[in-house]
Amino acid sequence: MKNYFSILILVFFGFSLSSQAQNKINTKKLDKQIQQSFQDFELNGLSVIILKDSEIIFDKNYGTRDLINPITSNSLYNIASVTKAFTGAVMAKLVFEKKIKWSDLVIDYLPDFQLADPYITTHLTIEDLLTHRSGMGTFYGDLLWYETERSNEDILKRMRYLPVTNRFRDQYGYQNNMYIVAAEILKKVTGQDWETYVSENILLPLGMNETRTAGNKLNENQELAHPIINDKVVDITMKRPHAAASLFTSTTELSHWAKMLLNEGVYKGDTILYPEIIKDMMTGRTLLSVSGLKKMAGANFSNYALGWSVWDFHGTPIIEHGGGMPGYISKFVLIPEYNMAFIMLTNTLSSFPTALGYTLLAELMDDKSTDWITLFEGFKKRGEEQEKADEKERIDSQIANTNPRLALKKYVGIYEDKMYGKAEITLVNEKLHLVFEPAKHIFYSDMEHWNFDTFKIKFADEFLPAGYIVFEFDSWNNIQGFKIDLKSSDFHFFNLDFKKLD
Repeated sequence: MKNYFSILILVFFGFSLSSQAQNKINTKKLDKQIQQSFQDFELNGLSVIILKDSEIIFDKNYGTRDLINPITSNSLYNIASVTKAFTGAVMAKLVFEKKIKWSDLVIDYLPDFQLADPYITTHLTIEDLLTHRSGMGTFYGDLLWYETERSNEDILKRMRYLPVTNRFRDQYGYQNNMYIVAAEILKKVTGQDWETYVSENILLPLGMNETRTAGNKLNENQELAHPIINDKVVDITMKRPHAAASLFTSTTELSHWAKMLLNEGVYKGDTILYPEIIKDMMTGRTLLSVSGLKKMAGANFSNYALGWSVWDFHGTPIIEHGGGMPGYISKFVLIPEYNMAFIMLTNTLSSFPTALGYTLLAELMDDKSTDWITLFEGFKKRGEEQEKADEKERIDSQIANTNPRLALKKYVGIYEDKMYGKAEITLVNEKLHLVFEPAKHIFYSDMEHWNFDTFKIKFADEFLPAGYIVFEFDSWNNIQGFKIDLKSSDFHFFNLDFKKLD
């Protein structure tokens, strides 16, 4: 692995190992392909930019930003986890400047920080934070910040109640919360909050003047690509700064970031990041298994670096990251050996940016072994069929003509999950109503009796499907609390265990 990454470093800084490095993308064919796929994947809006040798060779936009007005290259999208690379960059900058070391312990900067596992608490390093090897499961703790008003300090305090499910430094668990921890360390070291430091050291020097560090920084005159779910424009999330996922930007301004990264840290004659910093942030740290899709792409390795995924497409190193938040999907791909970048943003929850990324890599390297667009269309169709089958199975499982064991007023009260916080159940017009206090503007629902002591809910959040509240009792038929059965790969309601307080 070390030898391979030595090659990667050489490739990255201009020593091309490929005789095919001058291959071009057929842009006319690409435009037609995207127009067709736009319909097939039921997209709302899409922006695509391709760079080659610091020049934009493809810059197209499709659809609308709000079901009416057309998308442009200046439309701002929440790029979600593509934000992580910016955080990786500023942390690597601090290491280069010898203000921190990757091996520094988190508790040396944040003495009160605590996880459920005492060993991990005392051994977790700054490098661990950014490389998803903390022992925490993928997306564990995301409900702490999603649509809540909690401060970073409060989020960190509550993380001690999250279960540790992975082997420390041995198992990959994708962690947004650990980037919040990194942001708090950055603040301790620099005296600036994450959004200010990133703006002053990266965004403004790159001329990313319209880019915003969070949704609450947007102004009404900016051209926002609104998130669209189920053919409806919905409210943005990520309103507050978050070092893992809150940047709002455009393909035009992301192209500045790509040009700088592919040009050894120089943009318009100014050094934004030293080459050593870029090399550091793109060097793999956490070894990953090669996924089925990557095997189809001929990958030999897969790693996670500092806000980047690093793998190879039939031997050619790829440095990329994707992102997803309600109503947004982003994909940012660097191919240093070809001095190229692909940037794809959509305001639709769709796998198309990933499919397009694989398609472009395959064309670039003249690999005709897989029709990636058709493959992902198949994934989409089968996924929709599975959702319908799951819904039918759920309906068929319902037991008719049952009643709750207690009168509805007995279910009323305050409940608390020690990690997440409080929920309240009230009785209004003979119907139970649930509100999660930390996100009451979006996590609320009437409770429809399903069967026995299970009630169906549908939160106001369009992103989430229906769920089920299941009450638990002691041997005296006293309500002890409830758990939530809500299928979501992004937000883990199954970790919540609400206990009745009164």
